[in-house]
Amino acid sequence: MYPALFHFGKKYTGENYMVEDFIQEAFIAFWSKRKDFDNLLSVKSYLYTAVRNSCMNYLAHQKVKLNHEDELKKSSLDEAFFAHNVIEEETFNLLYREIKNLPAATQEVMLLALNGLKNPEIASELSVSVNTVKTLKKKAYATLRQKLPSDIKIFFLLMG
Repeated sequence: MYPALFHFGKKYTGENYMVEDFIQEAFIAFWSKRKDFDNLLSVKSYLYTAVRNSCMNYLAHQKVKLNHEDELKKSSLDEAFFAHNVIEEETFNLLYREIKNLPAATQEVMLLALNGLKNPEIASELSVSVNTVKTLKKKAYATLRQKLPSDIKIFFLLMG
């Protein structure tokens, strides 16, 4: 049955290695259900159907993957996308540069916060109290508000 199933599946995908995998999976599935089949015709029907379904699922997945890649290419070429990302990266660069001017303990707290850690997690990581973390963050926000340009929406960046 293998040669016939191989040529059958290859007509769908055109890819040898994928068809080989689908046939192997069909045989394994058949083997676990072999007692349910009472004649060769039902076995053939099961194997052809299993290979066809695997091929169709694979092709559907490939189509979704191609559509996603096309959308990704379009968006990465979009000027607004480019400009937004440049501005965002430059803003974060400025923010990180100002954070590096803060006292060491405050720097640690702010960098951990920017990496998405919550106050209790930061406190645990640094072996300090949650109130210490809150105090250091409050001082850092005040300092950053003074040093960063007013057109940067710092709280949006820090909270987002």
